[in-house]
Amino acid sequence: MPFSATGPISKKSYRVPGSEAPGSSYIIRHPESKDSLALPSSRDYYADNVLGMLQEAVRKHPNDDFLGRRVYNKDTNKFGDFQWISYADAYDRVLKLGSGLIHLMQRHVRPDADVTALTKLPLGMYASNRVEWILADYAGVSQNFYTVALYDTLGADSIEYIMNHAEIEILVCSLDKVPKILKLREKLPLLKVVVCMDSFAQDVPDASLPNPFNTSSVTVLKQWAEAAGIALYDLASVEALGSSEPIPVRVPKPDDIFCLCYTSGTTGTPKAAMILHKNMDYIQRTVPLFVPITTPPVILSYLPLAHIYERFAEIYAMSSGGKIGVYSGNILNVVDDLQTLRPNIFNSVPRLLNRIYDRLVAGTIHAPGLTGVIARRAVADKMANLEAGKGNTHAFWDRILFNKIRALLGGRLEFVLTGSAPIEKGVLQFLRICFCCQVTEGWGATESCGLGIVNIKTENQASRIGIPMQSMELKLADVPDMNYLSTDKPCPRGEMMVRGPCVFGGYYKDPKKTAETILEGGWLATGDVSQINEDGTVSIIDRKKNIFKLSQGEYVAPEALENAYGNDTCVQQIFVHGDSLQSCLVGVVVPEPETFVPWAQKVAGSRSASLEELCSNNKVNAAIVERLAAMGRKAKLQGYEILKAIKIDYRPFDVETNGILTPTMKLKRNIAAEYYRSDIDAMYASINAPKSA
Repeated sequence: MPFSATGPISKKSYRVPGSEAPGSSYIIRHPESKDSLALPSSRDYYADNVLGMLQEAVRKHPNDDFLGRRVYNKDTNKFGDFQWISYADAYDRVLKLGSGLIHLMQRHVRPDADVTALTKLPLGMYASNRVEWILADYAGVSQNFYTVALYDTLGADSIEYIMNHAEIEILVCSLDKVPKILKLREKLPLLKVVVCMDSFAQDVPDASLPNPFNTSSVTVLKQWAEAAGIALYDLASVEALGSSEPIPVRVPKPDDIFCLCYTSGTTGTPKAAMILHKNMDYIQRTVPLFVPITTPPVILSYLPLAHIYERFAEIYAMSSGGKIGVYSGNILNVVDDLQTLRPNIFNSVPRLLNRIYDRLVAGTIHAPGLTGVIARRAVADKMANLEAGKGNTHAFWDRILFNKIRALLGGRLEFVLTGSAPIEKGVLQFLRICFCCQVTEGWGATESCGLGIVNIKTENQASRIGIPMQSMELKLADVPDMNYLSTDKPCPRGEMMVRGPCVFGGYYKDPKKTAETILEGGWLATGDVSQINEDGTVSIIDRKKNIFKLSQGEYVAPEALENAYGNDTCVQQIFVHGDSLQSCLVGVVVPEPETFVPWAQKVAGSRSASLEELCSNNKVNAAIVERLAAMGRKAKLQGYEILKAIKIDYRPFDVETNGILTPTMKLKRNIAAEYYRSDIDAMYASINAPKSA
């Protein structure tokens, strides 16, 4: 047995003696938090707020590079090397921008308010990752504002909802977002000021406007904004305003809001998770403990800053005196950005790592001739060592092959973190031997600030997300309707509950949902069904609610989609399925014979074809996929919510024959998935198959 009745035998996590309770498992902790859940400390001073962290980083590293971007060369049609802003210069700009934002509030939003009252206010952000995003974010922090980030996949309705729900009065955005916001003006009554990240000046070096904008179109935007009652500035003018009239900083308190992170809202309106400054304090203390690097971090900023995963990575880098290089703006060019930046840390997601994996496999084990022969032998040797617990380096094969592979991502990687969705075991293990560094899978949610569980350095088994981080606790709660119990043998199973300093401050303006998520005793109900393995590690095995996450990290509520697609007159019943290792949805449709047959006969070009024959006709299948896709687009579903493949089954879902329905006619999702397993696998195989030239 891995645990004794009085304490742990496991070397990977600590079981709290006597912590079992009816309906829940024992509690586990990180071994170093065995006797105390106090915040870890490895240096003399920690600021308890993000402004203090930035000030401390500036004090220690004033002349070190902080924020970098690649400049596009029109003559060569390429991006050049990274150009950097030092910590001291960045902080100077942050103070000026923060002061300028206060002056904008006084001019256009609350002219009668005293400066001391202009604090703890929302600052809207709407742009892809760029240096100006980060500077504006810290500028807001310098006056104790909190950031509310928007992103395109939310859709216009959600953007409208978020801006009104968060009561955004000032929005900082890129130039391409300005017309999108002005079109929504009548639905955004609280918005008074828009600050454009792109310079309007034409006499400033490197101030060229992004396509398709020019001086004339900017003039039109200014006129449009004025007619709409919106004050439109560029960031440079706000910085100049703050420079001429500085305003002292307002230091946030630990319980103040750092940012609001809105969920995608697939089960209703988006929820706003309140991320607090004290949550960021936990990040600066704990992330260095599991990131095994000896030099300041160098990271590439390419994952959306609207999500907590990227935010916590950048807070860690800043508080450690590291460098943040912002990608060139195209996700397809990330590998080129990595080769130029040469980071030592790479925080990524399965969707991108799968692309890198495909590229590496094609050039190694699937390569023709002698190259493929050598690569297959090298991979087999290193994989055997990895599975045997002998690590992921090899003196001979690394020199011959894998050092060249490492060079594809810059050649200096020491740590790779994958999160937001599960990664397939074979991909994870292959990347571990190719990168020759620690490749770690962890668990985090927006509500836990992206953190909570992380693998230990020596973990070499896939599908295990690790152990609780220091100062955190974890237990499992029974989910009887899914037959997951804390008393299951040999491993307890149930809904994962976590508790500790990374748990968010609740949902903004929503005490009801907060109470449903943060339970008695401060336990965060994650919705992830997990098991505590015999060695004390944790694995996620299911999702409690009928919500699942696709490989790119998007949550999907299948019932809502089934209701939308079910409005089609040809559909009698429908089952929507997604897989956390896949980036798209597939489905099973039981057609309504009365309407489906005549429509399908026209498509097939056969008036005599039977229902069964039509259901197996390839032309009909392709037509129903397109028909439902059109319906989905009309219903304004997101791209990842559109079905990419469909199985048409003439046999209805029922209670007795196939057991897919409950006696109350509800869909048994897990039973349906097993019943159609071979069809689902075939659909995904077809989607993922290489397309012929």
